[in-house]
Amino acid sequence: MNPRGNPGTGSGKLSGNETVRKWAVLALKIVVSVSALAFLLTRMDLRESLGLLAGSGKSMWALALLFLMVSQAVTTWRWHILLVPYGFILPRLKVMKIYWVGLFFSLFLPGIVGGDVVKTYYVAGSWKAAPTALFTLIADRTIGVAGMLLYAAVGLSATWKAFPPWMAAGVAAMIAIFYPALIYLPRLSVPLLALVKKLRNIPRDRLFIYWDRPLPALKAWGLSLIVHLCLVAAHVAMGRSLGLGLPVSDYLLLYPLTSLAAFIPLSLNGIGLREAAYVYILGRFGVAPEPAFSLALMWFSIILANGVLGGAVYVLGGRIKGGPDHVR
Repeated sequence: MNPRGNPGTGSGKLSGNETVRKWAVLALKIVVSVSALAFLLTRMDLRESLGLLAGSGKSMWALALLFLMVSQAVTTWRWHILLVPYGFILPRLKVMKIYWVGLFFSLFLPGIVGGDVVKTYYVAGSWKAAPTALFTLIADRTIGVAGMLLYAAVGLSATWKAFPPWMAAGVAAMIAIFYPALIYLPRLSVPLLALVKKLRNIPRDRLFIYWDRPLPALKAWGLSLIVHLCLVAAHVAMGRSLGLGLPVSDYLLLYPLTSLAAFIPLSLNGIGLREAAYVYILGRFGVAPEPAFSLALMWFSIILANGVLGGAVYVLGGRIKGGPDHVR
């Protein structure tokens, strides 16, 4: 696949109604993002927020970027482990290259998982194998959320008094429901497959390989703990650069909840909702809107920098040959 050109064939063409619907959804997401940001800006001094950002420690910004890059490298390792049971045998370095290129395209492709389209095709090498490759990415993200929620549980146990009872109970319920639902997913698969059309053609015995042979999934879950430890550390570094003075336990909850807010498919790539989540959650910890928004902007700038590095990999790293080097 060459993302600069046409990635598909005639089978990928959209009907007129589907095209209108997709553009309407995109327009709605832009409206939500702009509205959320406008709402925040009416309740804070943007000049003060930008001043705090400009005066923050640049060494801590670089450290946070380093933590993010390490987390992405470990995420690549995690995905590589999940690819093997489905017969996608690729060198780890190639998977890392594909992953970083996907990060670059996710900067401007609509949707928080827009870059996954690029990663899926580069791994699969053909649209026929794409559903299975897509499933490995869904599994990777799901296992990542499982690890993230564990940190959220630890953070919530130390900070629950800062939140309204309904919110603390809601987060606790989400954590309590997620793990059992993940474990018993094969029994809940009918509604799942009804929602994800591209997975319907995968034979059931292949779809649930991770449950029949759970060692790769358990390894991936263990790596998720390292991934999110790095991301929490990145937030601690950013907080220190802004002089927030928060305990580490606050960041254990801050990062998971803001990430979940960004995953809500109502805004453009999470923009607006993510920043609102930072301002609200940090506000519960006693942080004013201006430094909270500064931290959100700092994290966004780090995500952009990391994505630009993916662009450098795409431009300078040579053409990526789609598909696995060997299929079992």
